[in-house]
Amino acid sequence: MKLVIVESPTKAKTLSQVLPAKEYIIKASMGHIRDLPKSGLGVDIDNDFLPEYSVPSKAKKTLNELKTSMKEAEEIILATDPDREGEAISWHLKELLSSKKGKVLFKRVVFHELTKDAIEEAFRNPGDLDMNLVDAQQARRVLDRLVGYKLSPLLWKKVMYGLSAGRVQSVAVRLIVERERERQEFKPEEYWSLDAEFTDKRDKRPLKASLVEKDGDKIDISKEKDIKKIEKELNGASFLVSSVKKTERKKSPYPPYKTSTLQQAGANVLGFNASRTMKAAQGLFEKGYITYHRTDSLNLSPQFINSARKFIEKEYGKEYIPQKGIYYKTKAANAQEAHEAVRITDVYRRPGKSSGISGDELKIYTLIWKRSLECQMEDAVYDQTSISIKSDNSYTFRSSGSIVKFDGWLRIGKVLKIDESEEEVSKNLPDYSEGEQVKLKDLFPEQHFTQPPARYSDASLIKKLEDLGVGRPSTYAPTISTIQQRGYIQREGRYFIPKDVAYVVNDLLVGHFPEVIDYGFTAQMEDELDEIAEGKKEWAPVIRDFYTPFSRDLEKKDKELNKHDVTNLGESDEKCPKCGKNLVFKLGKYGKFLSCSDYPECEYAKPLNNSGESLSDEEFGECPNCEDGKFILKQGRFGKFLACSNYPKCKTTKPYLEKIGIKCPKCGEGDVVVKKAKYKNFYGCSRYPDCDWKSWKNPKFEEGKEEINTIS
Repeated sequence: MKLVIVESPTKAKTLSQVLPAKEYIIKASMGHIRDLPKSGLGVDIDNDFLPEYSVPSKAKKTLNELKTSMKEAEEIILATDPDREGEAISWHLKELLSSKKGKVLFKRVVFHELTKDAIEEAFRNPGDLDMNLVDAQQARRVLDRLVGYKLSPLLWKKVMYGLSAGRVQSVAVRLIVERERERQEFKPEEYWSLDAEFTDKRDKRPLKASLVEKDGDKIDISKEKDIKKIEKELNGASFLVSSVKKTERKKSPYPPYKTSTLQQAGANVLGFNASRTMKAAQGLFEKGYITYHRTDSLNLSPQFINSARKFIEKEYGKEYIPQKGIYYKTKAANAQEAHEAVRITDVYRRPGKSSGISGDELKIYTLIWKRSLECQMEDAVYDQTSISIKSDNSYTFRSSGSIVKFDGWLRIGKVLKIDESEEEVSKNLPDYSEGEQVKLKDLFPEQHFTQPPARYSDASLIKKLEDLGVGRPSTYAPTISTIQQRGYIQREGRYFIPKDVAYVVNDLLVGHFPEVIDYGFTAQMEDELDEIAEGKKEWAPVIRDFYTPFSRDLEKKDKELNKHDVTNLGESDEKCPKCGKNLVFKLGKYGKFLSCSDYPECEYAKPLNNSGESLSDEEFGECPNCEDGKFILKQGRFGKFLACSNYPKCKTTKPYLEKIGIKCPKCGEGDVVVKKAKYKNFYGCSRYPDCDWKSWKNPKFEEGKEEINTIS
């Protein structure tokens, strides 16, 4: 018997449909069987950064089951994923399962798709572990551990507990913060456009065109008075068609998907975040529907191209296939050429209810099936027309339109009814002749303002990281998830907005640890990891070259940095009521607050609410334990509360009952306030127990709008 080890039960099930049960036992390692410990650094810095691996508690049961299974096997076949992570998992398995007597024979098989032919071919030609890939994975793991476990405690001391830093995640946060600052500093500028509707002499064949030139020069209209002047001049002018240009234009299909473009399509077309797309793709790969989904290659096998061409010819006609198969050149400098693009494994397995998959997997499979065939089809051909209309006082209007002459690769999208927002809307222009007189029917001036740069979304952030050379296909989705989980960013629809803590941490890292967060340096480190994977560099010297200056800077900055200085979020318009100096925004343990700029000489501080607005200075009654103490509103870890104004001399507190602005519907005297319960907040009367009214529903809502039923 032979023991085959893969990562997941789904993959094991797919292999079991191909490999005979009489010869093979197939088991899943459930991912990594061994890793750096959760607590402690786990890296021996003085011994060439040797990793100190341990088996997590959750993996011990799986390891014992594998050891039991190997007793029946004379050979262990490691069949993990074909990348650095998969190679490292296989190496860890070999290290843990190797017998001291050396009797067990280990083999490594690699396949980029879980099809019968690919599996059988891999098992006919087993190989050995690629230690260069293992070293590259170890180098990345050690590097990220050193950055995370050395830099994060500094953030805890100087900013707040629970923060983390990392080579790729901190660059992603920097991009989002810098984009938000661009938006904050952006000043919109006014400009105007002018469209006109023309007709021929018989008031037929209307044409809408845009003003583009004056006296042969591009026209820019910035003020309303300018547009009024132009309108006046045009209303008394005569017009003729100055040119009619007809051309044929071709549009080539897009390349097959790689990891980053698949994630971008998932976001743009389906509204999926990167993790959701990759989870669906993982399931599709393990079930044998697609090739390996973590790749930066655009290669396609000749066998697939031939099968795609036969399918296209049979389904759509010979005119839809080019004379030769289309091969795409991979632009990524360090792409693994042995890998293929993300493609379907069987062209005849059409997306639909009968495909055997559903939900997210079906949606992602549909995109991949569509792109896998489109990329092997003929160009779409358009008849494009451009009509220019000129006034006798030298204003030029232009209208362009096109109609699809031959749909080519666009045919697939029409059949599947998928709009990827890539295909152009056809516009058929009237058949005007050059030199023809036309009449101005109406003018349509429109005011516009320049827009700030768009915030990053999953798609645009992944594209930017890839353009910068930061991260690799397997890192994009977990990076975005990490910076969300750590509280650096929040989503607003599809877009990312940095939180206050993101500004503070970003400024600290940019100002004091540029080597960690510099775009060029981070990309260079990725290149060095690739060179390790190719066997061109040893991994320990690469880590040493980074760590030696990094650790020296870390020690220096730990002494230099002052928490009060690094948590500055800018000046406020308010003055300190104690000393009269400016108040500044600071980031504290419980969020944003106002502090005197003369701290520590003046210790005045004022909490802010979750929206960054000042909490009321209103007094909420006298403190029963002080002669001159008054209850004032404070913001704490668990929300707002009332505390004595003489704190810290007096530490008396009491709950704050938030008023929602209406009187009790039962007694009419008390205010409706928010009260806390064990599992869920509710509404009650402030006169309780004299009035016992309470409700889980908010009694204050506008007519015609949905009522808010609960308070989180």
